[in-house]
Amino acid sequence: MRVVQVTTGVVFGVLVFLFLDYALPSRNTVRITNVYNQITDLGPNAIFYASPRTGTVETSDGRRDVRYIAAVRPGGKPFVYRNEDTGWIWPPYFKYDSSNLHAVASDQVSTAANPKWVSITAYGWRIPWWTIFPNAISIDPVAGPNDRPLNWLAMLILGLMGAALLAIWRMWNRFRGRHAPRRVVQVRHDPSSATTVRQVAPMRPAGGRVRRWWDGLRGR
Repeated sequence: MRVVQVTTGVVFGVLVFLFLDYALPSRNTVRITNVYNQITDLGPNAIFYASPRTGTVETSDGRRDVRYIAAVRPGGKPFVYRNEDTGWIWPPYFKYDSSNLHAVASDQVSTAANPKWVSITAYGWRIPWWTIFPNAISIDPVAGPNDRPLNWLAMLILGLMGAALLAIWRMWNRFRGRHAPRRVVQVRHDPSSATTVRQVAPMRPAGGRVRRWWDGLRGR
């Protein structure tokens, strides 16, 4: 049983980590090299693209015209983003300005000889062999390739989640403290042996009345 509990805890922790790693925003300093539209075939990886309910036009055979932002990191590694609205659909970034962001990205296109460095905020993963791209949220110019703006949005979200978990943990501990079984210590003096005997008797749990009511309904 202990092995099952540990395994379940590890699997749950890995799933939470993957969820946060995908959904939380990240910031990368890059140089934009190109912006373009491409007809993309959505297959099993369709869950990593915007929902059609955001207004995205998708054909009956699962093809979609997607905006992309091609970029290069300071070390020379290429990195490609997609640029799609999220609307009110998950994750809740409420992005409706993919057209405007496309214009901003076009204005920041530069060459290696005369680079313009920007910080792109995005969420998601880049998995080339599965054709998965992070979705760009915003683009901000920076002074140079070594400029690393603070990812305040991710820090704010993690702080709010931590505060919520702390509040839930404190409420749960108070609930357990109120409804945990109590013990009564009885002190009895034995005149023949001149000793004091301590007896510990468990009290009836706080939920005893509910249990007796439920047992009455079942005829027990």
